[in-house]
Amino acid sequence: LPFFVGIPPLRLGARLIVEAMLSAIRRLGASALILVAGASADAAGGRLALSSDLSPVTRVVELLQGLSKQIEAEAKAEEDLYETFVCWAKSMLSQKARSNAAASARIEELETYLKDLAAGRIELTTERADLEKEIETLKGELEVATELRKKEAADFDTAKDEMEKAISALTEAIDVLKAATVDHKEGVLLALRGSSGVGASERALEAQKLHLAVKLGQRTLTAGDAVFLERLLTGEVPTADWKKLNRKATFKMGYKARSFKIQGILAKMLETFSENLEDATAKENEAIDLFNKLKEAKGAELKAAEDALERMEKENGARGLSKDQAKTELEQLQKQVANDTKYIGQVEEALATKKLEWKARKELRAGELAAISKAISILHSD
Repeated sequence: LPFFVGIPPLRLGARLIVEAMLSAIRRLGASALILVAGASADAAGGRLALSSDLSPVTRVVELLQGLSKQIEAEAKAEEDLYETFVCWAKSMLSQKARSNAAASARIEELETYLKDLAAGRIELTTERADLEKEIETLKGELEVATELRKKEAADFDTAKDEMEKAISALTEAIDVLKAATVDHKEGVLLALRGSSGVGASERALEAQKLHLAVKLGQRTLTAGDAVFLERLLTGEVPTADWKKLNRKATFKMGYKARSFKIQGILAKMLETFSENLEDATAKENEAIDLFNKLKEAKGAELKAAEDALERMEKENGARGLSKDQAKTELEQLQKQVANDTKYIGQVEEALATKKLEWKARKELRAGELAAISKAISILHSD
């Protein structure tokens, strides 16, 4: 705290000196003024000079006037110092009050922040959002892959069933053609219907196979060959003309040639269906293997993401660091507020003390100046 420096101590006995001078003047008369003036000059420290050409009363008056001016100058210097101190104290109190208010507000924020941080209401990183998004994406990819695999499996099962039925039908048709070609007999289906030891369900199944073979043949055979195949397999043949049948082998040879031709076509179809089934089965197995690998990889990624979400290592690390920083700042601010509050109290106490001191000094100065003025007035009247 600044103190009053550079100002000589108050001459607390100045009033007594003046009063003594007045008392001496009254008792001794004008002849004693020279002695009183000398005594006053000595009391003032020899700083005021007297002129030898003046009368004794005038010398004393000049001495008192000089003393009054000196007291006024010193009072003005002290007042400047006092006003400077008051200005500094008020400014300091205002600054500390503002800084304490800001620090207190920050302390409240930090305390709330630490509570929210401990309760998990505040997250410092995007780790949770990132992991949740990753988990959602992985689950979506697994769902899409699973649905696609189900559809592929269903398509394969349908195609497999159709191809197996076609293969069975073509195999049955080829066997029927072979049997029919050997003796060039009536429709084989009729022979099957009349065969003994075969159940109705088995005959119906054989008939379905042959009809399917006819449909398949119609896709690749010529119209005439398709009709020939249908009549041969289904038994829809014209009434036997034995005269024509007993002719030379020209008709029989044509019949066999057409039958062999159709058998070759059906055999190629059978080979194609068999190869297609084999290829489709191989692709299905590859698709199953690929899906299993994809499912395993995505499952591992999903588990890793879920474990990371449970641990929240990045978030917890950032939270721990932020918590330490917040605690350090909080402790520093609390210490700052405590020190500043103490300092504010000291400044307020010093300011109150200086105000009382200044009031007393002003009263003392005023008393001195009044006494001097009174003495001068008395001397002039005499």
